[in-house]
Amino acid sequence: MYPAHDTIAAISSAAGAAARAIVRVSGPDALALVGRMFTPEPPTGPLEAVGGFSCADGLLVIEPAGIELPARAYVFRAPRSYTRQDVVELHIPGSPAAAGALLEALVAAGARQAGPGEFTSRAFFSGRIDLSAAEAVADVINAADDAQLRSAMTALGGRVSKLCGEASVRLAEAMATVEASIDLADEDIQLADAGDLADALAAEARQLRAAAETAAEMPETAHQPCVVFAGRPNVGKSSLLNALTGEDRAIVSALAGTTRDVLGAPLSLPGGQAARCQDAAGFAGAADSLAAAADNAARAAIRRADVVCFVLDAAEGLTSDDEELLDQVRQANRNAPMIVLASKADEGISDSGFGIWDLSGGDVSAGGAGSGVLFTSAVTGQGLDELRSRLAELLGASAWRSGEQLGLHARQKRCILAAAAAADRAAGLLAGVADVVDVAELAAVELRAAMAELGQVSPDAAGYVSEEILGRIFARFCVGK
Repeated sequence: MYPAHDTIAAISSAAGAAARAIVRVSGPDALALVGRMFTPEPPTGPLEAVGGFSCADGLLVIEPAGIELPARAYVFRAPRSYTRQDVVELHIPGSPAAAGALLEALVAAGARQAGPGEFTSRAFFSGRIDLSAAEAVADVINAADDAQLRSAMTALGGRVSKLCGEASVRLAEAMATVEASIDLADEDIQLADAGDLADALAAEARQLRAAAETAAEMPETAHQPCVVFAGRPNVGKSSLLNALTGEDRAIVSALAGTTRDVLGAPLSLPGGQAARCQDAAGFAGAADSLAAAADNAARAAIRRADVVCFVLDAAEGLTSDDEELLDQVRQANRNAPMIVLASKADEGISDSGFGIWDLSGGDVSAGGAGSGVLFTSAVTGQGLDELRSRLAELLGASAWRSGEQLGLHARQKRCILAAAAAADRAAGLLAGVADVVDVAELAAVELRAAMAELGQVSPDAAGYVSEEILGRIFARFCVGK
């Protein structure tokens, strides 16, 4: 991990040109370093005289680069800042070159360039936030859509920390009772009934296990789900993509094979989730180099897909070519759920060919979002709203994504389940004895283990988390956060 008592600086705004760029400085010399380059406008005095939670407009002079810019400095005084150190944020016109020159000048003046997540790691190590909140900060930064952002904000608000903290308090009370029974063994004093304590610990284990098992899986990095349309050339994939996304990204033509490349467009789904919608060129074999390249690109897109929409022509019905292609699609991606679409429904529907598609089970499944072929039309809009709803369900744009259900990272979930298992073991020990003291030492070991596991999620719960875990968590951050 990083040292915490020097002064760090980093560009904290997104890469590229924008209305403004932000350079953040934190540490004991933050005000002094920035004060050498930034002069507040009168009547404001020197920057070091500016109070916390205040800002000052002025002139920024980056001498090594010969740059003078209007700037605004936001000052946050220790210990009430994000890092609990003095923090200065310089907001300048959004030139990447100017931001880079400012950062270089600050480093030359004595600051150190911050590493990924270093500002948030200082907030954690100073006690400003706990570990679950630190992970939530990364989730907020990495949120790919509004739904992910809402879920991350819920965690940032302390829901995970509250879960672990309240459980740890109850486990600590049980452990105090168990350990006290050892000290009072010779006094013939019984602090608690072993059976009652076992029941309480078993209930705690059930509560923790239920919270972990019903929690949604939070992604480790920003992931925008991908929906891929597959099917024979000229079955209407491009038209559906254009109608579904509202963007004319794919060329629509009656000539089979018009789309040779994998085209994509953003797709908004119910619940605020965003997805990437792709139209993969039909598997063309290797008739020529261009067709082979398109075929390879299509297969690669399908392998990465979170949901596959397999498109048929409603007027033609199911053909032998469709069945062959379906087998190829399934070989390319056996894990992604599939929705079968019959496009061009406005042009007529085949009297036969769809009856064999029983989607209630088997290899082709709508994943619980409904069964049977979904008839669609890019011209009339038939079936498109239902398709969006099915995709939202399959991609997880449900209650948890709107902040109504707990979201946990895989590591957090494992720790909470391990804590539940340890509490269960303690309950099992106590359930088989007449007096707590008979198994007190063994039960105390299990209770300490449970609290240690919860401490890996929220150190406030047990006071310790390994440096290896911290390193992995803060490695998810971008520089400047």
